Amino acid sequence: MTATTAVAHGYTMRDLDAFARAVVMNNRTWWPAGDRDDLYSAAWHGIVEHLCTTDEPPSRRDLLEAGRQALVQDVKAAMRHHGARRDTSNNGARYAAYWEWAGRATPSPEAGIIERIALEQILDSLTPRQREAFTALAATGDYLEAANLLDIEAQTFRSLIGRARGAFRGLWHEGETASSHWGCDRRAGAVRGTVGKGESAVYNLRRRQRAASKNAA
Repeated sequence: MTATTAVAHGYTMRDLDAFARAVVMNNRTWWPAGDRDDLYSAAWHGIVEHLCTTDEPPSRRDLLEAGRQALVQDVKAAMRHHGARRDTSNNGARYAAYWEWAGRATPSPEAGIIERIALEQILDSLTPRQREAFTALAATGDYLEAANLLDIEAQTFRSLIGRARGAFRGLWHEGETASSHWGCDRRAGAVRGTVGKGESAVYNLRRRQRAASKNAA
């Protein structure tokens, strides 16, 4: 594709680039610590989505507004992810943990140290079974194998790891509204190293070993 490639309703790639740049420049005071490439991408996708889904030819103002709205949602999501509250009770208590880095001239190790300490404290606060679930999944990288390692059913393991993640998230955002999942753990449906009817190789090996032991007996 080139700058003159038509996208929809007579607008070209050059037009979309200009609109996205205009949105970021016109609203740069909102998010002074934000990455300009990320902001441009958010605005550009908002513009393209509106352009390609509307039946009537949109005006330049319509496309700029679509980019601005997309940028608003992207900025709010990023701030929410980093501890900013959506109501009026935001007293800046999370500034040091999340935003102080933006005003620093050089990198600093505090954030990493805080996260490592918080990780240890949260893991200690979980139940032994929840810690076992995290350990099993980390060791195997596969839900079925992790369930087999703990000698429980696959669905039981999924419920266990779900509760463990919920508890972890609640403690990580203690005092705030816990975040929702940011994506999907593809390992939940993985069939890595599997044979037969979607069962893991480890599961089939153990099943054959149990059958052999019964036959020998």
